[in-house]
Amino acid sequence: MDSQKIKMELAQRGFDFSMLAKALGKSPSLISKVASRKARSRSVAVALAKVLERPIEEVFPDVQDYYQGAPQSGKERKQKERELIAFLNDEK
Repeated sequence: MDSQKIKMELAQRGFDFSMLAKALGKSPSLISKVASRKARSRSVAVALAKVLERPIEEVFPDVQDYYQGAPQSGKERKQKERELIAFLNDEK
């Protein structure tokens, strides 16, 4: 989805970038930049997708980093760090 489509669908639900920014504790400028692909923020992208009730892959199909790659939760990240340390130590 492009920025205008995101903005339009938010408006249809009674929201705008400023409202989302306030709810997230972010600047409206960041919300706009993420929607238009001028900045990246996984947390903002996830929030936009959630408000639009669409999978993140549908809202941001061109930004694979939002839905592939690094673990999302702190617990998952710690587990992956342990796996990486063990793997690297096994290589010695």
